[in-house]
Amino acid sequence: MFDTADYQRAAARLECPVAHVMAMAAVESSGETFWALNGRLVVPVRFEAHWFGKLTGYRFNDSHPDLSCVEWSPALAATTRAGAWEQLERARVLDRDAANQAASHGAFQVMGFQWKRLGYPSVQAFVDSMSADGDDGQMDAFVRYVEADPALRASLSIGAWRDVEQRYNGGGQGGAYAVKLKAAAALYGGGAALSTAPRVLRKGDKGADVVAVQTALGIRADGDFGPLTDQAVRLFQADRGLVVDGIAGAMTRRALGI
Repeated sequence: MFDTADYQRAAARLECPVAHVMAMAAVESSGETFWALNGRLVVPVRFEAHWFGKLTGYRFNDSHPDLSCVEWSPALAATTRAGAWEQLERARVLDRDAANQAASHGAFQVMGFQWKRLGYPSVQAFVDSMSADGDDGQMDAFVRYVEADPALRASLSIGAWRDVEQRYNGGGQGGAYAVKLKAAAALYGGGAALSTAPRVLRKGDKGADVVAVQTALGIRADGDFGPLTDQAVRLFQADRGLVVDGIAGAMTRRALGI
């Protein structure tokens, strides 16, 4: 997880409020920089089959239709962390560079095909940087991405969230992404500085972020992540095909729309 110093360094480079950098991390990944998977820590990834198809000239569309296609399909999107990594590793067997370019990497979900634009010597160097020096490489990639687009940098600085949505996320969410950013920025800018991005919530936690999860689940929102909330999270995860662990992390929050 990023700490206060990480956010402060990035905000200083981008000349924007610390809360705005925290908001970006919160919405993209709940601030998670590594996933615990099969006994090892791995960088968060999201494989995009339509990008893999485009980058490989669609030559794997027939042989591997679950990894390569012409247009984005929600049916091909992984719903678990293990599934996301399994997709990427299978695609790497077919074409390593194309697979790395067709996936987003790190807490800020920067697409691999951006490597040259962001000043990396190769896509592999970009991928390697994601785990370099703890999580510093992930923050650096985000800063480079924003610095490469002066209009995005200006919008992030003043909190013009609809423009940030368009320039960072592509604008495909019709303003929903901007609403999440605005709410997160208000949360992190409206009180005592927080040491991390939004918590990965589990049984025993308390607070306003627990209330948000409970509200999204449609259960009594008392701010106490107790046995009933744990059960509700597990039922929701099972229904959505997520890892059933009772933990409200990035993928569970994304599925809840928070």
